[in-house]
Amino acid sequence: MNSMQCRWIRPAVIFSLAAALAPVSDALPAQDKGKNIAVNQGISSPDFGYLPSYLARAKGFLAAEGLDLKIIVMRANVSVPALVTNEVQFAVHGSAMNAALRGAPLKAIFFTYNTSIFQFTVRREIQKPEDLRGKVIAIASPGGSQDQATRLILKKLGLDPERDVSLLAVGDAKARVIGMETGQIAGSANNLDIAAELARKGYRIIANSAEVYPVPFSGMATNDQVLKKNPEIARKWLKGHVRALLFIRQNPDEAAQIAARELKLAPDVAREAIRQALGFMTPDDPGGFTEKGMRLHIQYNAERINIDPDKVKIADVADVTLLREVQRELGVQCRGGYLCQPAGR
Repeated sequence: MNSMQCRWIRPAVIFSLAAALAPVSDALPAQDKGKNIAVNQGISSPDFGYLPSYLARAKGFLAAEGLDLKIIVMRANVSVPALVTNEVQFAVHGSAMNAALRGAPLKAIFFTYNTSIFQFTVRREIQKPEDLRGKVIAIASPGGSQDQATRLILKKLGLDPERDVSLLAVGDAKARVIGMETGQIAGSANNLDIAAELARKGYRIIANSAEVYPVPFSGMATNDQVLKKNPEIARKWLKGHVRALLFIRQNPDEAAQIAARELKLAPDVAREAIRQALGFMTPDDPGGFTEKGMRLHIQYNAERINIDPDKVKIADVADVTLLREVQRELGVQCRGGYLCQPAGR
């Protein structure tokens, strides 16, 4: 293990995964006869950002591939080292990218949306951007996609995120909602379902991150060792998730019902969130991304940690090889995406 990896493993001591996860080595445990392979996936919050995972599990798409998916909510300071050490096989790419830029062996393999989807929601008394000065704005965790989107939204609103407001890391969406409802937090950038629920209660949506942060979003990353030693695990996981994206587009009403059940949403909130989500899901490249979008993603993240983005290749932080194979297997002819095979080949 090199020194770069060690820097990312140390934060794991903050939270012991032993009680929650089955430790794994470079290779996954052998599959018991008649049983699916147990796969662990870390997410930052149980919300619409990760709907394909919940839907793929609920519809049996992953079970059909021989996988038993366990979804675990964890913070970035846990998910990144857990991904590096293979304690989870898949985890949120927003946090993993910074690690990958510093040399950690992590690659993005799937994105739900073609742009970020955060809706900046504020309490009722906030009537104009200036009213946010001196107030507390919630972020999920420092350095993640939600943090980046929040800062860009604040700048668009004419506010300096370092001087005009106080950014407070509070964790998942539920904690941010509680903070807003108790008056401790004035605003927060939330995924579609959380924003729809807050709007239903009278809170206001004053900005959309797609306008300032048009990068591939709700991505999942894996360890290079999974891609090298267990590519079939990644392929099966991808197939279940691409099927989930196709299902959402083809069956939005049933997808909303599953979302309401799995994410504990009111039916009307789930339907509205699905309606909005479809506008951010490209039908031409389910699970993929454009070269322009990823270059912008790299630029934002690299500049924040003082790395020259021009020296970073897309292949350093993402690998779409298996995604393209899965798309072709499912009859999807991707168009416009990064490394999409030209039509007619």
